[in-house]
Amino acid sequence: MDEQTLRHQIELADLPAGVHVTQVPGAGVVLRATHGEERGLEIQLTDDAERMYGEGPAVATALARLKQAAQAGLPACRTDGTYERLVFVGD
Repeated sequence: MDEQTLRHQIELADLPAGVHVTQVPGAGVVLRATHGEERGLEIQLTDDAERMYGEGPAVATALARLKQAAQAGLPACRTDGTYERLVFVGD
């Protein structure tokens, strides 16, 4: 997914104030939602998930899950500086 389309989908997700979503390096598509540097969550969309559900719907689903997590309170960053990661796989 190109950067402009991803930015548009992030805007449409209407995340809570102060929550930022970025794409980070990793296998497939990895989206990271953070609130400051001390709270965050990542979702990895595998290539199989993108093929099975379609790139747009898979990203929209991941963003909806990140929004839910942000509304509930993102988990704290781990002591090694990494964030909890959920993996969205294809069946």
